[in-house]
Amino acid sequence: MSHPKGFANVVYPATDLAASIAAFTAVLGTGPTFQGPDFAMFDGGISVSTKPWVNHPLVFWTVDDIADTHATLVAAGATALGEIADGSLAEIGTAEITHGDPATGIVDMPGSRLAVLRAADGNLIALNQPVAMSW
Repeated sequence: MSHPKGFANVVYPATDLAASIAAFTAVLGTGPTFQGPDFAMFDGGISVSTKPWVNHPLVFWTVDDIADTHATLVAAGATALGEIADGSLAEIGTAEITHGDPATGIVDMPGSRLAVLRAADGNLIALNQPVAMSW
């Protein structure tokens, strides 16, 4: 298994994105490096999101091989989750996955592959595999 190598980033819930951006800008001393309609990313691995599944801080762990780590966690009793149309997460196989691989929930993004699973104890485990960008 590709064990976590360390902290990748943390996503904080934001019920009001503009207010969260202002608060983190004040704390960090600089604005976001990237902003979308429902999230903003800051230097240092800090993000805020209005997505409904972000209802507490969610730590993403860096792994070398997300598919291997994902499969090992599922074999150990974790439940694979994927994003559905309303922006929330659902267990794979219970709803149509609209963002990511419908079989695993793994999402390919520029510069990284991401996945969220629910551990047997109910906690969310988030994985991040950095990948090279081809421009």
